[in-house]
Amino acid sequence: MKRTVTIVAVVLGIALGGFSLDLTRPTSVVAKSGMPDPALTGAPTEGTCHNCHNAGLNDGLGGIFVFNVPPTYTPGQKYLLVAAITAATSTRWGFELTAVNNAGQMAGSFGDSSNAVAEQSHLGFDYVSQTTLEGFDGTYADSAGAGWAFQWTAPPPGGGTVTFYAAGAACNNDNAATGDITYTTTATSTEGAATAVESTTWGKIKQIYR
Repeated sequence: MKRTVTIVAVVLGIALGGFSLDLTRPTSVVAKSGMPDPALTGAPTEGTCHNCHNAGLNDGLGGIFVFNVPPTYTPGQKYLLVAAITAATSTRWGFELTAVNNAGQMAGSFGDSSNAVAEQSHLGFDYVSQTTLEGFDGTYADSAGAGWAFQWTAPPPGGGTVTFYAAGAACNNDNAATGDITYTTTATSTEGAATAVESTTWGKIKQIYR
């Protein structure tokens, strides 16, 4: 329960802009801590972190969550999303996430991530994940959970329903893949109406401010 409360507090802090993750701790380089391989989100035809971190899949008290996904998105609009993971006995963390439309194609794009988050592309899909490549500990070693904030730009009109696929590794920080649990989750967002853009003329402006 304590770990769950801790990670919820972290996630809410990120979402509300009132919490600053500790991105200044130096980190040692271990296998895949710098950045996981692409295509490990659990999306159709993809693997998950369980390919390497194989102690269990969706086992035990824990999980990965994606917050701030809009139930209905506005085409072309930018959204701040947060991926978070917690588990009862783990102390190091990783994740990978992508967005897929109903046609099985990449939906939108990622960008403006923190130093704890990296972006990469593979076979037409974009991925965000934890990273230590910028000199910051994106795995949040020795913490009770982790949260990562990143920006998603919704696809243009006609993008349809978007499904976010995320996989996370809850690790025991022994610099090996054994004993690490993998969690997976999905979240969906349906396409809404595009924001109307009306032409503005000097005559209309004068009418408003008469």
